[in-house]
Amino acid sequence: MAPAFGRGESLTVEGQPLDLVLVKNPSGFRLGLKSFPAAGYATMVAINDNYADGRDMSWLWDVEFDSLREGGVELLTGSRAYDMALRLQYDQVRVGAVQPDIPAALAAFIREGRGKPKRIFCTYTAMLAIRRELSKITTVEVVS
Repeated sequence: MAPAFGRGESLTVEGQPLDLVLVKNPSGFRLGLKSFPAAGYATMVAINDNYADGRDMSWLWDVEFDSLREGGVELLTGSRAYDMALRLQYDQVRVGAVQPDIPAALAAFIREGRGKPKRIFCTYTAMLAIRRELSKITTVEVVS
């Protein structure tokens, strides 16, 4: 059975898998981190705080990001990218770059992670923006 769109969805970009993991609350983010280990993957986190995501992102402080410590996070993006950078700093997770602009961040993430499988943990509206950008370079299921 294929996962629902955005919930562990795996796409192929430049011959490598790219997993989209939707995160909407502390439990979901914890489960995503457990279900999709970071080892061996280039990792990006995309956090928006648009209406559909919920405006209050304080729940990010209820998630432990220790599992990302070893490999770090290549890129943070979205309207709350800098908030996420601060959160990861408290868990001593190395962050390669912060780029709030999702299209620019995604392009850099794909370019700099060539030849490596990729994983993106993202809030709902960030996921929609990422899927829109990915649809320009790979096959993405159309969702209405």
